[in-house]
Amino acid sequence: MEAEQSLTILKALADTSRLTIVGLLVERSQYVEEIAQRLALASSTVSFHLKKLEKAGIIRSRKEQYYVVVEANQPLLDTTLKDLVSISGALKNKGEQRLEKYRNKVLDTFFRHGILERLPAQHKKRRMVLEEFALHFEPGRRYQEIEVTGVIRPLFDDYCVIRRLLIDEKLLKREGTTYWRECEDCQGAKPRVTGRAGASPMDQQALTLKTAVLPKHQAGVYQLQNTINGKLYIDTSVNIDGTRTSKLFQLKMGKAVFNRAIQKDLKEHGASAFTFSVLEVLPEGTPEVLLERQLLALKTQWMERLQPFGDKGYNSRKGFERNLQAVTHYQDTQEGAQ
Repeated sequence: MEAEQSLTILKALADTSRLTIVGLLVERSQYVEEIAQRLALASSTVSFHLKKLEKAGIIRSRKEQYYVVVEANQPLLDTTLKDLVSISGALKNKGEQRLEKYRNKVLDTFFRHGILERLPAQHKKRRMVLEEFALHFEPGRRYQEIEVTGVIRPLFDDYCVIRRLLIDEKLLKREGTTYWRECEDCQGAKPRVTGRAGASPMDQQALTLKTAVLPKHQAGVYQLQNTINGKLYIDTSVNIDGTRTSKLFQLKMGKAVFNRAIQKDLKEHGASAFTFSVLEVLPEGTPEVLLERQLLALKTQWMERLQPFGDKGYNSRKGFERNLQAVTHYQDTQEGAQ
């Protein structure tokens, strides 16, 4: 049923007298004068109401000699409320087109050349971005965690955040280390945004140009500090700026999935209690093969200096000791080689 027709019917019935008249006519056909007498209304008033109902198609009238007989339009009265409020195909298509246009605008704002630059703070927009990630997973297929990382990482470096949000939003399901997407009516749905590896030649060219003009990501050591109790959390990143955005966003969303102790204090103190700061960055041009070891050595030095353990921090002392042994072993190996 068209929206205009539904609206006319609902308006016609939005009156006590007209609703009563329809109720009488459902029982049997009646004369105008009979209806007027039963409702204790003037014939002119009844005629006014009948015109409204007839215009809406709810009743029909016919002449019998000198009188007008009115009867209910039974087929229309058999229409359910669901039929009345159902959106017509044309309006539905227009609504879907507007929604798709808005979705494309959101994706164009937050994705650049197939890469998510930042997560939207507004839930509605963030949901659209996450739905775009979900479309990269085949419905029904089971993915191992490393495969999930492989799908997400070309679109956004902080795959842990996206993976967690996809679970929270019920766009992916998880059992142990297995993930899957359930979607019965979306077999034909395809992602609009492709990642680095899946970009078209034009997108690849644009990405190359973008990389050429933007500064390279800085790798280094950073700390999160709880300004309420002074506790520290120290870690490394190959992309300090991206990690800053990611960690602060996680804290704002109340999700510190990277550290249980921080998650506990986050619930108590709130995101505003935490600050992010850079302790030291590696010099530009550091060979990629040495990046991980140099970051580990740098992190170990800062942890040894600041001691972010126990009452003073969120880091694990056992983890620190393992890292220290690894750094020492590597240094001894290098000295032996020389």
